[in-house]
Amino acid sequence: MMEEEIEYLIVGQGIAGTMLSHFLLRQNKKIKVIDLFHPNSSSNIAAGVVNPVTGRRMAKSWMIDELLPFAKQVYRELEKELKVSFLFEQPIYRIFSSEDDKKIWDKKKQDAEYFEYLGDWLPQTDDHIESPYGIGIIKNAMWMDVPVLIRAFREKLLQENLLLEDSFDYERLEMDENGFRYGHLRAKYLVFCEGYKAIYNPFFSSIPFTTAKGEHLVVQSEQLSTGRIYNRNTYILPKSPGRYTLGSTFVWDDLSETVSEESRKELLAKWHKMTSADAIIVEEKAGIRPTMKDRRPVVGRHTKWPHMFILNGMGTKGVSLSPYFSWQLIQYIQSGNPLPEEVNPDRFV
Repeated sequence: MMEEEIEYLIVGQGIAGTMLSHFLLRQNKKIKVIDLFHPNSSSNIAAGVVNPVTGRRMAKSWMIDELLPFAKQVYRELEKELKVSFLFEQPIYRIFSSEDDKKIWDKKKQDAEYFEYLGDWLPQTDDHIESPYGIGIIKNAMWMDVPVLIRAFREKLLQENLLLEDSFDYERLEMDENGFRYGHLRAKYLVFCEGYKAIYNPFFSSIPFTTAKGEHLVVQSEQLSTGRIYNRNTYILPKSPGRYTLGSTFVWDDLSETVSEESRKELLAKWHKMTSADAIIVEEKAGIRPTMKDRRPVVGRHTKWPHMFILNGMGTKGVSLSPYFSWQLIQYIQSGNPLPEEVNPDRFV
């Protein structure tokens, strides 16, 4: 086969690889993506909820003021380009667990930094919702149907002959001062966006990736009828009338791709803390997330090979982090614009 010259070879077509490919194609760069479709990848099973205020102390998510508007703009542009709908902006109804929750909410709500995110709190909402301490409305939240985006963009790559449907073989990679050769491909830059499979990458073995399995259930309820997203240690996300995604879990160092009995019980227990409605499990999904213990992604250059890069470690926040840091990585590669030190792959050395 004749050698093909490209600028960027991208390994992985999860949400990070998808966003990176999108931006490079908009610049008319010559790219090739290598990815073997895996139905249980974290991108393909992600619930996709973006909550700007999280945790017991109701703190703003890291960099959310910059991440959220950027992500919304990019995703809206992609919806038009791909002619699909996958982004849904709607508030999250946070069920308070105690009177202290309300006090924290009321105090944070007076802080100007939270004006855009914390709305009113209500004594009750839908029938069958258990909310003795009230419910706070988190504004500027959204959820994304990640598999719809991944499938639509994959089809675009296939139509334009930009995707190699195969697993990446590290032993086939040849390197020199000018770039890389992989089979018939000759590339100037190589970017690894492999998700949790980065734990097997010999070039970035110094990065202490941890794996966190995420599991969620799809349940049918004849009693609960709501279009609202509810949150209390987990999410009830309406997908269609009477059908909801419930999840997800956070299970460390478990690479199995099935929902465990323990997690099934945990999720159903959380359902019954939020609602008195019935729930029949109709589907179960599990996938492995690439996570970092400091909860920051890893974005940057390899220490030895200056044309090799990594874009990974998004954890549970891939929907909000991937557009911004894909674009930042491109600016770093092409213009030398510095990346935040918090995401430097060498921070663990």
